[in-house]
Amino acid sequence: MRREMKSLRLSLLCTASLLIMLVVTRPVAAQQVAFAANVPGELDSLSAAAVAREIARAKERGLPVEPLLGKVREGQLKRAPGPRIRTAVAKLAERLDSARAALGVQSSSEELVAGADAILAGAGEASLRTLRAASAKPIAAPIGTLAQLVASGVAPPRAVEMIVTLMRKSAPPAVVLALGNLVESDVASGFGAEESAIFRLRGIEASLINGDKVSVATDPATQLGHPSTLARPPAPPKRRP
Repeated sequence: MRREMKSLRLSLLCTASLLIMLVVTRPVAAQQVAFAANVPGELDSLSAAAVAREIARAKERGLPVEPLLGKVREGQLKRAPGPRIRTAVAKLAERLDSARAALGVQSSSEELVAGADAILAGAGEASLRTLRAASAKPIAAPIGTLAQLVASGVAPPRAVEMIVTLMRKSAPPAVVLALGNLVESDVASGFGAEESAIFRLRGIEASLINGDKVSVATDPATQLGHPSTLARPPAPPKRRP
């Protein structure tokens, strides 16, 4: 799960650093040439052309291309072969399509990217539709929290229920994101995902009632208390010499 979350985060970080110049008003063929001309040399020409076509098709369908470009850079940083990068780009485009189908054609790029991450983590389109129905405001943060909770091990229906609870209490986006970050930290420390989520949700709800400020601390022990009452998973048996 930690490796999966690192992959999701790396994809989002690479997106911000790879805004290759593709103008919306250019014809698709020109977009392919413009992209292929900027592909770093380590991607072979056949793969570069195939990736350019995938991105041009995605742009033609109205999908955001920046995360697709980020996926290319992620693959190159990992020294993945060209065909694997092309497959990763195509699969991401499919997830963006699915996210838009669930969230609506008016969804922002941020919401679609978060939705694609949530689908990759294991959440279904029904979960995204539930979050969309819960608020008329932008929901990129709740969707991102859904991706984080599911990747940490919380069952999608339970994760959606917790997030909707915070949304109905008018929790700010940063507070909603805090739930996912704190649970991820707890799970990395060895606590159970759903037990941690329940504990953290109660702490955040209490802070909202009391008007306290919720922030994400590096050490979860310093924020909203420490889930010391949670049961750690049993240690693996020691091997006999």
